[in-house]
Amino acid sequence: MRDKDLLTGLYTQEKFLSLLEQKLNETKNVSGLALFYIEFDDLARFNGTFGLDIDEQLLVQLAAAFTQMAEQSDLVARVGTYRFAWVSENISSQEFAYDKAHAVLNLLHEPFCIADNMFYVTASIGICIHCHTYDSAVKMLKSAENTMRDAQKKGTNHIAFASSEMNPLLKTELRLMKDLPSAIDNGEIYFVYQGQYSYQEKCFVGAELLTRWKHPELGEISPAVFIPLAEKSGMIGPLTTKTLVETSQMFGKLDTMGLDNFSISVNISPYVLMEKSFCDTVSFLIEHYGLAGRKLHFEIMEDTISQNLENFSFLLQKIKERGIGIEIDDYGTGHTSLNYLISLPIDCIKIDRTFVTGIDKNRKKYALLHAIIDMAKALEIDVIVEGVETEQEDKMLHGFEQITVQGYYYSKPVREEMFFSNIEKIKTGV
Repeated sequence: MRDKDLLTGLYTQEKFLSLLEQKLNETKNVSGLALFYIEFDDLARFNGTFGLDIDEQLLVQLAAAFTQMAEQSDLVARVGTYRFAWVSENISSQEFAYDKAHAVLNLLHEPFCIADNMFYVTASIGICIHCHTYDSAVKMLKSAENTMRDAQKKGTNHIAFASSEMNPLLKTELRLMKDLPSAIDNGEIYFVYQGQYSYQEKCFVGAELLTRWKHPELGEISPAVFIPLAEKSGMIGPLTTKTLVETSQMFGKLDTMGLDNFSISVNISPYVLMEKSFCDTVSFLIEHYGLAGRKLHFEIMEDTISQNLENFSFLLQKIKERGIGIEIDDYGTGHTSLNYLISLPIDCIKIDRTFVTGIDKNRKKYALLHAIIDMAKALEIDVIVEGVETEQEDKMLHGFEQITVQGYYYSKPVREEMFFSNIEKIKTGV
């Protein structure tokens, strides 16, 4: 019996089953063993255009990537033409297995390069977690294979669990991931706007665009739930594009209201920001959707900056060159140095609401906020203070004339219709 596949160097199916059987026989020493069955979608489609062995070269690169990702105790095998099986131990929960599967899909978000050509690979993944139901390696492998076929029925880059293993929370998440692509297209995804009020101008000068989802059966889905799911499933890109198209339409409507100096801020996920094609997508939207010359701002989480500081100087400069403002969201909550405020082309910081809540009762909060605003002013960086919700907080903040505030005290997030129904307030102030 040959132990290793000649092309990829991974275990053969026969050797894999033999090793898996040994692990199952030693279950008392195995914690949370899971089998991931992965099929890559029709790699042979590249051969006709680029060469007869492109699929094989891709398999070699995929095998190398999987080998690097796997732990020392894991088993990785080639179990079909375009199929890999991966057994991993110490899977503490279904959610952890789910995250491991998504790590595989995230690996596929970047193209594989062969002879200066880029190839994007998609896959379907079936997950089977060991329990008393599976008394042999063959049964466990077959269960994972059948589950992978269930994932394929949902489209590319989907994940499925063996049905007997799925808990209700994970089942709901998988359903939302399945429903999200159609939700983006059919109008279930909608947008609200929260006004930003300038103390100096004594009126609203901008708004933050926020995404919402009203599911036909499950009702309103929190952004804290569906945004991470969009990031995991690869749908955050299409969702961001839809958001920017909505923004372009809103700018056109603002023009008709005589608000040609009004800004709109859009949150940008780090998953989208770090895609190599993001700047090209932005350029296309600017050119074809009337965004040139608009006061469009991208909000980027402070933690995103701290985790990718070395890559951000060039990236943010490219965004700035396209006429887009850069805002750092939730400022003060991240773990990074002040150096990036000097080295990166930042236009505005949005101070997190934790610095505002109860500021009328906490002198230290006021002093700290004062120091942050003075620092930003010295660096010629604009300031938006988030989370202004009470009259007392507003009175305390009025001492800072050159700031903009955002919060329920001035404006709740509202749909476009309500946003425009208050147009006189937007023009003349509260």
